[in-house]
Amino acid sequence: MTDGSDTPSSNPLLFGRYRVQTQLGTTRLAAVYDATDERLQRRVLLHLLQKHLVGQELLRTRFITQINQMAACSQQTLLEVFDRGEVGGRPFMVTEYCTGRALYGLGALGVEQALRFMRQISAAIVVCQAQRSTERPTGLYHPPISSQNVLIVDEQRVKLVENWRAPHEELKRDQAHYRAPELSEGLPDNPSTAVYALGILLYEMLTGERPITGTDAHTIALAHQHAQLPPLSRLRPSLYLPSVERLLARATARLPEQRFPDVQSFAHELETVWRDLSAATYRMKRATPPHPLPSQPTPSTTTAAPSNQPVARPPQSKRTRQPPTTQVRQVDQNRFRQQDRRRNLVGWLVMMALLTLVVLGSYFGMRALFERLNFTPSLPDINLTEWLPWINQAEEAEMYIVTIEAGLNLRSTPDAKSNTNVIAVVPKGTPVRKLEGPRRVGDISWLRVSVEIQGRQREGWVSLAYLQPQ
Repeated sequence: MTDGSDTPSSNPLLFGRYRVQTQLGTTRLAAVYDATDERLQRRVLLHLLQKHLVGQELLRTRFITQINQMAACSQQTLLEVFDRGEVGGRPFMVTEYCTGRALYGLGALGVEQALRFMRQISAAIVVCQAQRSTERPTGLYHPPISSQNVLIVDEQRVKLVENWRAPHEELKRDQAHYRAPELSEGLPDNPSTAVYALGILLYEMLTGERPITGTDAHTIALAHQHAQLPPLSRLRPSLYLPSVERLLARATARLPEQRFPDVQSFAHELETVWRDLSAATYRMKRATPPHPLPSQPTPSTTTAAPSNQPVARPPQSKRTRQPPTTQVRQVDQNRFRQQDRRRNLVGWLVMMALLTLVVLGSYFGMRALFERLNFTPSLPDINLTEWLPWINQAEEAEMYIVTIEAGLNLRSTPDAKSNTNVIAVVPKGTPVRKLEGPRRVGDISWLRVSVEIQGRQREGWVSLAYLQPQ
């Protein structure tokens, strides 16, 4: 590394501290390496200016500026900068290590999960835009907004990073999907440009598809000038979210002056939508009957007659009978429906069992009769294990493989909001056996699985989003 080579023959030690491992890929300006901070014994990422860019002063200066701006911007959704320096004429920075599954290609997310991730991303952009000045009218640098640049690090958190996994040509095409129309017209970047990209990204998270497509980066960028986003309900008919539709319509408006002026305004409206959709709902109170039955007078409330006047009593033959007091019983219709379905299922199972017994009884009865008459019939042999595999064969278990780089949390309960229920971390590539599920809790689908970890069999709940069928 001291000679500036991209592929060192051995693992070099940078500044007597950072042990450089393998190269993970390249961004627009830097080569990204997996490294180890031997002083603090932690894994880090080393971002080193690409060797062929050392002589290009403009790009070299831009990379140094980005390092300074990232160091000035501390936010949990962005990579934290630990160190910076220069080696062999090539500037570098050391950041926290981050791995996870890219949001791109994951499909449509649940509404709650999509809004949660967008709140984190927009909060990071707000911190960057808050540093606007005369020299930086659009704020500090932040990684390009794209679903390929959003890494899901666990069920609740994402990181916005510079993409080092895709080729440089693919990066241009990827970023064109979020390019605001005014940029294709030669107008400068402005605070509402990022708002447009966030609106496109939120639409993609909710529908699982990018609304603007094309064959190349130039075609995609020009398509933003005339395209109009279809309603969410067209791609997901089950979604009826007027507040989200209004948010997307304003964020992706064709003209910058019709959008939110900056990401902070967008984030504020996003919080309002989040609170409205997350508000708890309550059952309506039961209405009072329109004609309640009159209450019977009690002895304490009966007015006594004066002592000097006789009390008039109706004759026994003309005494009127009071109607019996009735009570309205609340009928749980759902409970009766469930009971009906349960009875129907049990009846069907009993009928199938009886039919099976009749068929098998007839077969074996005829076979026994033929054997007693010394007559060999041409009856086929019946293998009960083929007809009734549940007799001595267990149902084949469904197997999955863990796909997340950082490992998958094995939880005692299907609850991603709590960190106290984590039993163990299942490494990537580990096979797991399905025991139960899927069960939907919030916006996350969970499976109860059995997995062997360090020679010990463990059972718990994992997120289905990070499993691939084997």
